Amino acid sequence: MKLNEVLDAYRCCSGIDDPSSQRGVVLHELERLRGAGWLDKALRAGDVAPDFALPDSCEPQLHLSDLLRDGPIVLKFYRGRWCPFCTLELRAYQRLLPEFRALGAELVALSPQNEQETAFNRDRDRLGFPMLTDVGNRIALQFGIAYEVCDEVRGLLESSGMDLSVTNAESSWTIPLPAVYLIAQDRRIAWAYVDPDYLHRAEPETVLAELERLRRR
Repeated sequence: MKLNEVLDAYRCCSGIDDPSSQRGVVLHELERLRGAGWLDKALRAGDVAPDFALPDSCEPQLHLSDLLRDGPIVLKFYRGRWCPFCTLELRAYQRLLPEFRALGAELVALSPQNEQETAFNRDRDRLGFPMLTDVGNRIALQFGIAYEVCDEVRGLLESSGMDLSVTNAESSWTIPLPAVYLIAQDRRIAWAYVDPDYLHRAEPETVLAELERLRRR
């Protein structure tokens, strides 16, 4: 199954699309995000990606410029392991990780969650790519994709025992849109996927096709 087929199946079972259910508050947040003009705010193809140095759960610091020495980077922003859509997405990318690396690219995942959460995420799902902690969403803000969780969704998460001010590396309820950026070795963004509807994600196979196109340039 394609990633979005899996996500749609989970969505149908979760009750998110039922406006009368408690989880229906997600629909209200999606409406708010869709009307926020993210595509005008976010970095896009042709822009230069900001360099960064962030901690990895296995390495003290990883620099984007250092990673790019060996080839292009697929930079994946995700919300955290608490989000089942992010979990399913990361697992889908892991299954195709050998194909990304065969094309000379590294996959790098970025989230605001603390290093303990990230380490648990990596070990539980056996993820073999760098997973970096974006403290305070500093990099997500530079890419123009960070936002504050609305009060309704915050209440929903808190009622289920999830406190992002604890699981994030700093005490806020700010998270990124789950975007994907294909970054060439000169730090130029070759392709970007940003969608305020975080229930849908870029298909890993689509990213692979864009990576092959970049290699042919």
